[in-house]
Amino acid sequence: MTGVTLTDVAQRAGVSTPTASRVLRGVATVDQQLKEKVLLAASELGYQPNRLARSLRERRTGIIGFLNVGSTAKFHTVLAQGIYDAGLENGYAVVTGMSDTTDRQQSYAQIFAGFQVDGIIVVPTSQSDPAIDRIAKHIPVVEVDRSASSVSRHSVLLDNQHAMEMAVDHLVELGHRHIALLYGVEQVNTELERVEGYLCALRKHGLPRREALMLGDDFSEAGGMRSTAKLLDSGVPVTAVLTTTNEMLAGAVQVLREREINVPEQLSLIGMDDTRWVRLMTPPVTVVEQPAYDMGKKAMELLLAAIDEKAGQHPAEIRFAPRLIVRSSTSPPPFDSL
Repeated sequence: MTGVTLTDVAQRAGVSTPTASRVLRGVATVDQQLKEKVLLAASELGYQPNRLARSLRERRTGIIGFLNVGSTAKFHTVLAQGIYDAGLENGYAVVTGMSDTTDRQQSYAQIFAGFQVDGIIVVPTSQSDPAIDRIAKHIPVVEVDRSASSVSRHSVLLDNQHAMEMAVDHLVELGHRHIALLYGVEQVNTELERVEGYLCALRKHGLPRREALMLGDDFSEAGGMRSTAKLLDSGVPVTAVLTTTNEMLAGAVQVLREREINVPEQLSLIGMDDTRWVRLMTPPVTVVEQPAYDMGKKAMELLLAAIDEKAGQHPAEIRFAPRLIVRSSTSPPPFDSL
């Protein structure tokens, strides 16, 4: 049936037009029986709300912009799914831009402004983005996974420092004293905080900071390969390797296999993110898990609250707790370090 109006739905359900409107807008205070009648009538009549009219009336488009990083990492895919699901549950469509540079983020920010999105969720690519800063003066912006330290705004993050502390604590408990860290050199808070967590854990256990055991590169698979090769070629004693990203972990695994170094008999290994491949590895890899899906959902919920002016005036920083999943890639160190 075409041309079905809200009034038609109300008459079919035996309720007033304002009541039908409240039900179809998802207002929670409507009586459950009336809600069921309206939804059934709308379904039977094939009613489709006029989003354009609603947008003009409420001065909202029902569209959220999401600026994700241009990464193949499973974490960011799952994070995005949490954002999409929470948006759909609340009647919002999500327009996504994939970017790994500030220039591309600025381009997408301008496109989103043209769409007149109601708000933006962003995974920052740097410590500052002028285009996002300008948009944030007019619509709500929530940062997720990373935070630009130059601006204070709503953010949903992992407790990155604790994530690395948990990993080092586990290795020290096994008897390791020569623990290497492979980290990304990009100036984003995730990497900075994870490096700090590693150093804090060393200090807590009375272990010295050794620059030769801290190898920075870009946080990619290739970066992990280069860092691992450099570490092994240096001849520095090492019994365990900790990576700050899943991609660097993949690179480390490749080099260790090429060098025929047995894990964990010769070298223990810990990575970030509980992806399918780390569970299927031989041996399965010990990891620090990030609740990516929940972080994505919370970012959308926080943004929608900000749109409805329910999030408060002061920026909220929500930190999710990491979880250490111990598998067979970690064990007590060998008598002879590599």
